[in-house]
Amino acid sequence: MSDNRRLINWTAILSVLALVSHAIDAPDHLSEWWGYGTFFVIVASFQFFYGLALFLRPWRFDEDGSLSPDAERHGRPYFILGTVLTASVIVVYILTRTTGIPFLGPDAVAESVTPLSLLPPIECLPLMYCHILLLVRTRAASANRPRPAEEND
Repeated sequence: MSDNRRLINWTAILSVLALVSHAIDAPDHLSEWWGYGTFFVIVASFQFFYGLALFLRPWRFDEDGSLSPDAERHGRPYFILGTVLTASVIVVYILTRTTGIPFLGPDAVAESVTPLSLLPPIECLPLMYCHILLLVRTRAASANRPRPAEEND
């Protein structure tokens, strides 16, 4: 198994683990306000489908359904999306624990930090690390790929 494939699989596993922590916490937030609960359900759903996409790696295939010779560089948009959204989860966590987010619900105040509430951001940190590694590795793969003759002119 190649190093990138192993790293992609770890990223997928970490994404699914983050899904579990958001799914566990969703009912508590749903009881506070439907908007909070909906946010947790949306984040958990994204993490599930994102993890599934990483396991399946649809970017490996070309239009004919055969394996693409330069598949590494086609995964970059997935890794960029995952990086941005994982960073967003971390930022939202920091906001909700410091100032609160008044535009998301009635009487929003800063939430307290609990062991359960620390689980999602703790899981997101290695997930971010994996995304950044994937972006660095695929950038190197994209930079080293041979260019077609028509692009050299």
